[in-house]
Amino acid sequence: MSVEVTRILAEWVHALRFEDIPDRTLQCAKEQIVGIIAATYAGSRSTASAPLYAALRDWEDRPESTVVGAGFKSSMRHAGMANAFAAQILEWEDYLLSQHTGASTVPTALAVAEAAGASGRDLLTALVAGNEVSGRTGQAYIKSRLYTNSCPNHQIDAALVAGKLLGLDATALTDAVGISCFPPMTQCFAGWFSPTKGMVTGAPVYAGISAASLAAHGFKGFRAIIEHPDGFSNAIFERYELEVMVEGLGEDWRTDTHSPKLYPCCGWLDALVDSALDLLRENAIDWRDIEEVLVRCPTVTLLLSKPVDELVALIEEIAASDYLTSTALFFNSTYPLAVAIADGELTEAQFSKERMVDAELRPLFERIRFTADPFLDKREMDEGVNAGEVTFRFKDGRSLSRFTEAMRGSYQNPIDIRDKLYVCTRNILDDAQRQELLDTVMGLDALDDVKELTTLLA
Repeated sequence: MSVEVTRILAEWVHALRFEDIPDRTLQCAKEQIVGIIAATYAGSRSTASAPLYAALRDWEDRPESTVVGAGFKSSMRHAGMANAFAAQILEWEDYLLSQHTGASTVPTALAVAEAAGASGRDLLTALVAGNEVSGRTGQAYIKSRLYTNSCPNHQIDAALVAGKLLGLDATALTDAVGISCFPPMTQCFAGWFSPTKGMVTGAPVYAGISAASLAAHGFKGFRAIIEHPDGFSNAIFERYELEVMVEGLGEDWRTDTHSPKLYPCCGWLDALVDSALDLLRENAIDWRDIEEVLVRCPTVTLLLSKPVDELVALIEEIAASDYLTSTALFFNSTYPLAVAIADGELTEAQFSKERMVDAELRPLFERIRFTADPFLDKREMDEGVNAGEVTFRFKDGRSLSRFTEAMRGSYQNPIDIRDKLYVCTRNILDDAQRQELLDTVMGLDALDDVKELTTLLA
C-alpha cells in the first residue's frame, strides 16, 4: 500500500509548534536565515537580477513583502520568487543533508511572514517545518537524475511553509501541495548556463506561495499528489522512496545539518578550495612557483572535470556571449580551484568575465591533476560532507599537502555565520548594518512582527 505522504506531511506541518523545536534546531534555523540573506544580497548585485527587479517594478504589485537588497517591495509571491532567485543564482546558498534547501524555504518564509504580519516564532516554526520536509523529499529523490539542487521537491516545501504562515489547517495544506505540484516542474539543464538558473528555486517558490494563497481562499487540490501512481513523484522521478519522506519527523531534525556554503561554486569542490586556501594562508607561497597541483577527491568530483582545451573554449564562449553566465564555471572542477589559488580567495569576484579571460590563469589550468579516491565517495553520499586533499609540488622540488576531512561550513565543520555574512555583503553593507541584521535574526523569537527584520533588508 502506498504511504499517504501528502496527508502525513500536511498534518505534521500543521501540528508543529514552536515549543516542539529543540534549541539546537532553532539556532541552526537562525543561522540559516543569516546565510541565505547574505547569499541573497550577493545575488541581488548579479547582472542576472537587474532585469527581474525591473519587471517586478513594472508590474506594480501590492507592496507587501521586501525584495532583499533591491530597495522596494512587491507581492509576497513575487518577492519570494525574486529572493529565491537571488539566493540561488551565484550557487552560494546553504544546504542540508541531501538537499539544497535554504534558497527555497527562507525566501518563502520571509516573504509570507512579512505579508501576513507573522511573529518571529511563527517564521521560525514554518521555516523548520519546510526544512524537515525538504530534507526528506530531497533524500527520497536523491537516486534520480534530478537531485540535491533541483526544483521539483521545492514545490512541496514552499507550499507547506507558505500555508503554515497563512494559517491553513491540515486539509487546506494538502490542497496547497496538490495545487503547487500540478503540473510538476522539471528543468532543462542547458538553462543553467543562463540567468534562468536562478529559477531552480524562484519558480517553485512562486508556485508554492501562489498555491497556499489559493488554498486559503478555498481552492482545492488533489490531496494525494505526492504518492499517487499518476502523481507528482512518478511524473518526474524514475526512482524514489516514499517512506523516507516521512521517517523521523519531529525526532531526527534535518535542520541540524544546516551547512552554509563559504564559496560560490559546487559543494563537491569546497574541501579542495579549503585545502588550497589553507596552504596559501599558512605558507609564503607565490602560486607561480607551483609546478603541479595534485588533487585527491571523491569520484563524484570528477564528474565536473573537463579537458583544459574545452574549459578554455567555454570561458571564451561565456565572455563573448550576452546571455551565458559564469554558472558553468561554478560546476567545473578546474576553474574554481585555479582562480582561488591565484587570488587567495573564492568569491563572486573570481567569476567575473574580466577575471575568467585573464591569460595568466591558463597555465595554472594545465598544472592541476585530479585523482579519484573511492573511499571518499561513501561519506559524500551518506553524510553530505565533502573531503579532499591538495598537494602543491614546487619547481624547486618541495611539496606541501593539506587534507580537509569535512569542508568548512558543513555541519561537521561549522563556521561562525558572521564569516559568510561578511564575505557576501562586504561591498553592500557596513559593519554596523551587518551587526544589526545578525542581532535581529538571533532575537527573532522575541519579535512580535517580522517586519522588524525585513525593514533592514531593503
